[in-house]
Amino acid sequence: MIDNSTLESFFRPGSVAIVGASPQRGSARNTLVRILLKHGFQGRVYPVSPSHSEVEGLRAYVSISELPEAPKLALVITPAHTVPGIIAECGAKGIRNAIVYSAGFEEIESGREHARRLAEAARQHNVAVLGPNCQGVWSVRQRSILTFGSALLNLETVQHAPIAVISQSGALAGAIGNSLQNSGMGCSYIVSVGNETCLDALDLLGWVIEQDDVRVVALYIEGLHDAKRILRIAERARERDVQIVALKAGRSAVGQQATASHTGKIASSHAVYTDVLEQAGVISVDSLAEALAAVEVLAFLANPRVSGDPMGGVSVLSSSGGAGALLADHSSELGIPMAEFSPETADRLEHILPEFARKANPVDLTGQIYSSPNLFKDTCLALRADPRTEAIIVQFASSGRRGLQENAEVFKSVARELPVIVSFVADTMERDTRQALRKSGVLLSADPAIAMRALSLLYKRRHMFALPRAQEREPLSARAAPRDWAETMRFCEESGITPAKWVVLGPEGRAAKACAGMTYPLVVKVLPTESEHKTELGLVKLRVRSAEEVDAHAAEFRRRLVKPGMGVLVQEMVDEAVEVVLSCLRQTDFGPVISIGTGGVAIELYRDIVHLALPVSAEQVLTALHKLKLWTLLRGFRGRPAADVDALARAAVRFGDMFLASPDIHEFEINPVMVRRQGQGLCVVDALVTTARCGDRGA
Repeated sequence: MIDNSTLESFFRPGSVAIVGASPQRGSARNTLVRILLKHGFQGRVYPVSPSHSEVEGLRAYVSISELPEAPKLALVITPAHTVPGIIAECGAKGIRNAIVYSAGFEEIESGREHARRLAEAARQHNVAVLGPNCQGVWSVRQRSILTFGSALLNLETVQHAPIAVISQSGALAGAIGNSLQNSGMGCSYIVSVGNETCLDALDLLGWVIEQDDVRVVALYIEGLHDAKRILRIAERARERDVQIVALKAGRSAVGQQATASHTGKIASSHAVYTDVLEQAGVISVDSLAEALAAVEVLAFLANPRVSGDPMGGVSVLSSSGGAGALLADHSSELGIPMAEFSPETADRLEHILPEFARKANPVDLTGQIYSSPNLFKDTCLALRADPRTEAIIVQFASSGRRGLQENAEVFKSVARELPVIVSFVADTMERDTRQALRKSGVLLSADPAIAMRALSLLYKRRHMFALPRAQEREPLSARAAPRDWAETMRFCEESGITPAKWVVLGPEGRAAKACAGMTYPLVVKVLPTESEHKTELGLVKLRVRSAEEVDAHAAEFRRRLVKPGMGVLVQEMVDEAVEVVLSCLRQTDFGPVISIGTGGVAIELYRDIVHLALPVSAEQVLTALHKLKLWTLLRGFRGRPAADVDALARAAVRFGDMFLASPDIHEFEINPVMVRRQGQGLCVVDALVTTARCGDRGA
């Protein structure tokens, strides 16, 4: 990753050259200059234009070489074919950073050669390039607004707030920035990375999280290069109390490569991104509206107070019993605990509230709020004092404006200790009111569901910040990929997954002799190398109870596949176990990943699976398992004994480490892993290995 000191000049340039600047009002080349000047840039500005002597009152220079100094940053907005040469000129002048706004590169077929030449010029002349085809950078505190987004001409001031945005879409970067300004929230940095020919989104993210005026980063991505870097970046962000929020486009896209395994078929790019981002401690959202709501909550509100009490959670007080009930419903849906008041608080509420009011959580203040002016205040303070209260939601019904006006100072006071969300019913407050309360840590919400979703983000952040640091461990020695069923089973056994007792029955062999040491009933099936979808094709026979049946099924399989010399796999049956899939896939944006989920024949039907970037820890595996429906089966369902989850977690870790040490393996799916009852370990009955050599499939 690029050194952060290299990126400073993109955000804090003391001087800039605008290459391609124009005096023509309405053009992007002119708007870039006007925005920079309008918003108070304090450095020196050098327009470069061979055809104009002046731009917006500033002397223009014919070429970069004529500039009186080497500016800290070049802003390049010229035709694509000229850009590589301009970057070379920058390097010769001593300019080490450039933003290229020009389009016409990788996004079109005819521009790819321009992109190649641009990257080569940047390397040869030691110039860090952001873009091309981007909308530039906002650095609000420095008053360095380096973009041509015309909406900024209509803003008199640009407000500063601890919110940064990094986007692979220039239009969305500008739109989000404008929305943050128009809503009164503000921002600290907006970065449009464009085509990422040289620098990419993660390079910029690594710089942004280190800044003292950033508390939350919104990341819009379509795909990441060497995406695994985000795990380390997000870990560093957590150390600095910075939360990353990601909006990933392309959830309908399928994986980039054809795969032989079941998990490979359902390990879409979006599914892998969602799971690995969560592994990294990144909060994922599904829409721009959610992203904007998330940054508002995470930038201005504190985490829920840690009560350390199993009865702790959110406390709700409402002037509407119905709205309070809705909040309780939403808390249950989102997994947010409702506080159970301590005896001391319950007694205090008995003295504060009228006799007919509900005094348990959610508290119903009734219509008495209009005749008892201190009712909201006294109840709020009582809930704040309760050690089980981790956050407070105040719900108004009618007359919400009056109630807010009368109690705003109380809410601000409570917000110094824990998050406060004030919810209305289909009502919104003026921008100035929202802004004043937001700065004090009080969020105003137009709906009970929105209020509880906002609180859920704070609980998510509290969970993300508590994630353990990644522990480095020595990689295993390199090993060759398994070449047959026997080697595949040895690989599994070394991972901690015991193979079911097996034998491969050759065409001349007879089950009476080959299976003499095995316990009936048996399973007869073709080897994975012979057929991917054995069950669907009727090439698996369960509960075979005699040697004669084994021989008959083996002969039938050879006949159906027209492979008279084929070996047929015979195994002992494994009953009373939970079927799990354990699979590793190498070629994803994050590099090697491991997938764990509900196994057996229904894997593609239920898609109950989670993906983690390798290597993993046992704790990460257990956390991932808790997200799945599979967890209900593993812990014991309808009277069945709990499964050996600890053995599964250990095996997943070891299996992943061995996969990393086997670079020739493209995919390795064990499906199913039979997880026996607690203390009895795991058993493997089927596995599929695909090697990197032209997609060859192993056993």
